[in-house]
Amino acid sequence: MKNIAFTFLAVVCFIGCKPKIDNETLVKQTIEKYKKHNSISYDITYTMKFFDEDEPFEVKSHVLIKKVENDTVFKSKFLYSRKDSLTEVSKYYDTDFLYVINHREQKITRYKEEFSPIKGAIDGNLIDTYFYNIEKIEKKLNKEEIQVSFKDSTDFLKLTFQYSDFEDYYGMEESIFIRKSTKTIEKITYQAKYKNQIQINKWSLSNIKFDEVQESSFEKVVAPYFEEYVVEEYKPLTEEDYKLLENGTPAPEIKGKMYPNYTEEITLKSDKIIVLDFWYTTCMPCIKAIPHLNKLQENYKDYIEVVGVNPFEGKENQKEKIEAFLKREPINYPILFTEHTFTNKYNIRVYPTLYIIGKDGKVKFSKLGTSDNLYEELEAELKKIIP
Repeated sequence: MKNIAFTFLAVVCFIGCKPKIDNETLVKQTIEKYKKHNSISYDITYTMKFFDEDEPFEVKSHVLIKKVENDTVFKSKFLYSRKDSLTEVSKYYDTDFLYVINHREQKITRYKEEFSPIKGAIDGNLIDTYFYNIEKIEKKLNKEEIQVSFKDSTDFLKLTFQYSDFEDYYGMEESIFIRKSTKTIEKITYQAKYKNQIQINKWSLSNIKFDEVQESSFEKVVAPYFEEYVVEEYKPLTEEDYKLLENGTPAPEIKGKMYPNYTEEITLKSDKIIVLDFWYTTCMPCIKAIPHLNKLQENYKDYIEVVGVNPFEGKENQKEKIEAFLKREPINYPILFTEHTFTNKYNIRVYPTLYIIGKDGKVKFSKLGTSDNLYEELEAELKKIIP
């Protein structure tokens, strides 16, 4: 009887007590699984809380990705859609062209060798889920400057990469959540800190299916749009499109509300030379320009008036955001909240953009972007016109 009981326990343990897989082995098995499969489809909710923004931005979509090894851009073809208060588009890449399908305008724009609608757009992160580029995890595991840690739970293994500080950014951390039973990546989080702010990105995947996407899967979705919508070629902006107002041009009138007054609209006027800085709070090059402009205002206050022209954040419900920003990044010159119609008059396509307007109301100097020697550059121009 004792022998029978012992045999029964041994059998139960043999069947129910599976050997535990160590963390590194599970990650390697997941990587190998992703390498083996040729396609993936999933539902995704991507959320981004960008530093000072009041509310997170959320995109939901269904994504199709099929690997194409000889593609040098994305190593895949893909299709996804985005529908929210800002836009309603589908983005389809067939390895020859990128198509941005605008459903509200019933228009398709075809891009060749220009991928900013993916790489430069928030919704481009919908495909950045380590399927077609799973080798990136391998590389990160082997980089000495990246700290790697694991946290095991009942259902998930949490793989965390801690990155080195970069300039003013710190606390940069990425976590990949692998469901242990299926060896699939179901969530990714990323965070970075800047002074007392924090940016948080989160990818949440569900309904993950491998090797069900076929060539016909893409055609089935996009073919009706190509039949019904107008197709046009993307025309990139030229140097002429970025051209600022020429020196000697009368400066267009600007109207707006001067912070912290959110009710009274004024027309910008001064009996001094005006230095216009077109900017907004989440533009890092704009932030880098502020100390130069503060110094310029302080050293030449008898001759100039620097004005920060902000076309994005002038609503009164954004006042707390501006106040918090000014505590981190003090500005010793006035801020004018204005409408985009005025930025169009100055042909503002890049932030920051700076103009020097003489006392005669004409443009004396203009500049796209900032630089490490911005103060010296502006000072040299001011000395040409200061009596």
